Amino acid sequence: MPDRAGQPELLVLQSVRLTGVADRDAIVDRAFVADAVLDRTLSRAEAAGHIERFTFGDSSGWIITESGSLRLATLLRAEAARGDAGRVLGATLDAFDPLNDRFVGTVSRWQLQSTSAATTGFGTSGTDDVDALLNSLSSMGGELRQVLAPLIVTLPRFGRYPAQFQAAIERAGDDGLRWVTGVGLLSCHVLWAELHQDLLSSLGRDRHRDAGW
Repeated sequence: MPDRAGQPELLVLQSVRLTGVADRDAIVDRAFVADAVLDRTLSRAEAAGHIERFTFGDSSGWIITESGSLRLATLLRAEAARGDAGRVLGATLDAFDPLNDRFVGTVSRWQLQSTSAATTGFGTSGTDDVDALLNSLSSMGGELRQVLAPLIVTLPRFGRYPAQFQAAIERAGDDGLRWVTGVGLLSCHVLWAELHQDLLSSLGRDRHRDAGW
């Protein structure tokens, strides 16, 4: 069973790739490596040309380069080839796909129903509607935990997703529905999309060739 502490390069490169433009906090939220390990890994990745700094307006962070994407693909192939990881990844994606369809449908219907879903508050949405949405997402979060359980035993790095998804639901109840559909934070939508991409890329597949988020 691979140890998270033994693969900081994979964790950091995948965090940058999933985020797009990743500042240090975004990488910390995804990689879960010690500060000294993170700083060393970022420095080495930048020196190797696998990541580079990117600034746009007030936003800045690291982006993965072409050589970094190739390096990450090599690391992910090696990870999937260890023990039973590849089979478990494939089985997990198969189990995730129908749940993904339901999640996408639920969130899409909500967005069509209420433009307030993308705001920082609850807008004009009724309490019953909000409660129904969060209850539905919470139920899916429980199913997601079950779907990912065998994979988390094999590849513990996937353990962040159900925990952070549940945290986003709880924050949505307290702080508004940006925690459901918002971008630039670990909302339900962002976490779900990152998980889908993580599963596919770990199997060497392209998300753009797959339906759903």
